Amino acid sequence: MTARLPLLISVSAALLAGCGADNKIDEAATAAPLRAVRVAAVRNGPAEPPVQASGLASSRDEAKLAFKVGGVIAAIEVREGDEVRAGQRLARIEAAEIDASVAQARAALAKASRDLARGKKLFADDVVTREQLDDLGTAETVARAQLDAASFNRRYAEITAPADGRVLSRLAEPRELVQPGAPVLVVSASGSGTVLEVGLADRDALRVKVGDSAEVRFDALPDRVFPAKVQELARASDPRTGTWRCELAVDTASAELPAFSGLIGRARIVPATSLSTRRSYLPIEALVEGDQAKARLYLFDPKTGTVKSAEHRVAFVSGTEVALGDVLPDGTQVVTDGAAYLRDGETVRVVTETAP
Repeated sequence: MTARLPLLISVSAALLAGCGADNKIDEAATAAPLRAVRVAAVRNGPAEPPVQASGLASSRDEAKLAFKVGGVIAAIEVREGDEVRAGQRLARIEAAEIDASVAQARAALAKASRDLARGKKLFADDVVTREQLDDLGTAETVARAQLDAASFNRRYAEITAPADGRVLSRLAEPRELVQPGAPVLVVSASGSGTVLEVGLADRDALRVKVGDSAEVRFDALPDRVFPAKVQELARASDPRTGTWRCELAVDTASAELPAFSGLIGRARIVPATSLSTRRSYLPIEALVEGDQAKARLYLFDPKTGTVKSAEHRVAFVSGTEVALGDVLPDGTQVVTDGAAYLRDGETVRVVTETAP
């Protein structure tokens, strides 16, 4: 029995050693995988937030066409959306009354001309005085001016297209009675370009200058971004709204904009004065926690695959981005998805296609 005891102890030790090795293998096999995260590169941009404004798009040259005199509309020869040519007749008014006025003025001029000719003969015979002759000349001049006015009104009894373009709106129908100057058609000029008219608050109007660059998005075309520039800026506020009118020229060369007036657009204007200094911009989801003074985020080191916790001051929020109070080095990467579960110094796995 005593001879077998060392052998049993050796066998037991070997079994325990084997179990220990198996446990180490199992622990290595069941070690937790690296946490999957997404990262984004920091973008350096203007030190001040961009100016955000919304408004309506239209052609730069739009004309509200009307009759010079009132009356009954005889015909409107175009519909909304029709293309028109310069000088094309678009609508006409019943001209019987206007023609009668022209005929009356023409007859009055003929009579005044006859009276003046007769007066000159009588003046030569010393029958009428110089004052009477002058009165006849004045009457003839007045009659001629009245004919010119009636003829002018007759020409504007028809609406013609001022330039090549498109009918945007038809505001009246045949047989309707319209007042002088009441808009009947709204026509845009081809090639005049598309503009977005927005209203700016006083603090933004002081920052924006003519020539500042901008980006425009339309609610009807959410996937398109149109570059733009500020081309007009009012120097007086609108008394009704208290805002300053700002007109942006929208560049439609890269993407065609449908020929619809009144599309709702949202402009993001970058004042040139804000480009003198820079700030770092990062996605808002990169912030883990913070307050009004500081926010915590994780910086990713692509060389080691680890993350490092950092605190930075938040200057402002612009859309889906956060501007920091300082500038991070170019190429800095921050963790976006998965940042809330990290520990300082942890090694992570970066994914690009699927969410962590």
